[in-house]
Amino acid sequence: MKKSLLTLALGSLFAGGAYAQTSVTLYGIADASIHYTTNADAQNHGLTAMDDGAITQSRWGMKGAEALGNNLKAIFQLENGYSLDNGKMNGASTGQLFNRQAYVGLAGDFGAVKLGRQYTEGFNFFGDYDPLTIGNYTGNSWMYYSLTQLRRNNVVSYGGSFSGFDFGASYGFGEVPGSFTKASGTAASVNNATNTPYFGVRAAYTYGPFAVGGVYQEIRDANSNKQQMWGAAGKYSIGPAKIFLGYIGGRDHTGQMDNILNNAAVVTTTANPAPATLGTAGANANPRKDTLGYIGVTYQVTPAWALTGAFYGDYVENKNGIANNSGRRYTGAFIAEYSLSKRTQVYGAADFNKVSGATTTELPGRNNQTSFGAGIRHIF
Repeated sequence: MKKSLLTLALGSLFAGGAYAQTSVTLYGIADASIHYTTNADAQNHGLTAMDDGAITQSRWGMKGAEALGNNLKAIFQLENGYSLDNGKMNGASTGQLFNRQAYVGLAGDFGAVKLGRQYTEGFNFFGDYDPLTIGNYTGNSWMYYSLTQLRRNNVVSYGGSFSGFDFGASYGFGEVPGSFTKASGTAASVNNATNTPYFGVRAAYTYGPFAVGGVYQEIRDANSNKQQMWGAAGKYSIGPAKIFLGYIGGRDHTGQMDNILNNAAVVTTTANPAPATLGTAGANANPRKDTLGYIGVTYQVTPAWALTGAFYGDYVENKNGIANNSGRRYTGAFIAEYSLSKRTQVYGAADFNKVSGATTTELPGRNNQTSFGAGIRHIF
């Protein structure tokens, strides 16, 4: 009797779900490339490898929506990143199945509210205002992976678009005692996690071919030290071309940005005669400061051919927690994409990085590095 009732209940649940569900979609990207990099180690050897995509990371996911009436719907998204060359998940901690996104929420005329693992507002904003839509090779995306930090856990967010105005705000629960005050633990033990306190806000306005906006976000470590990022950008479409211009500022008391960007092969340099830790423990007293500007253009040569070029320049102060330790990093990036169909593209990519002064710790060998890639992307 009990077994029959349970079977009936489960059957009703699944039938009801199938009836009410507006859509459930399995989707993804399969993207792989052959990638050559110069000065790839301390001995300045070149490296040829099968790598992830130049601009997009391979991923698969599920998303769905259920109509609830009055233009209200329930939404969810579960997404995991992986590498085609070895089939492994990307950067997942133990037990983390969906390392890119995992949220549920409600959406309607008011916008959308989501709860779960989500993109930061910095990534949401610059994903729309970067010429490369934020690259995937280290050489064309280092500025975003360090300054904006792509995703955070335990986030509640709101986003909405109204008459050309787009707004977003999100808050990440630290889930440790004393979040946003003084918490237990050490900065080093929490900096590498994504469950420390976070908040961000972005706003943008689109009028015809012109769009402009700004963003601010803040992440704190277990000792309430701040990593702050702010930025502004604009884009303008004229015929087959789209022009981008932007600025990113940063101030990091946590040492996290240097921990991300410093090359593990670097032990000592003329600019930084220090051990491999490179003094990031001094970041609280001497926070790293970034002033980065960029310009770029995308040109749709034909419906199938698209060319994109971008240039980034960053001035860094107090590098590695050392007062008045400054340097510069310049990056040029180019990509040519050809669409074989609506879902399949082939591409070629190149980037050049040059560092000087204190930022030489960010490359393993000489003060410059060039990479070339060619790949294929399929969207399903």
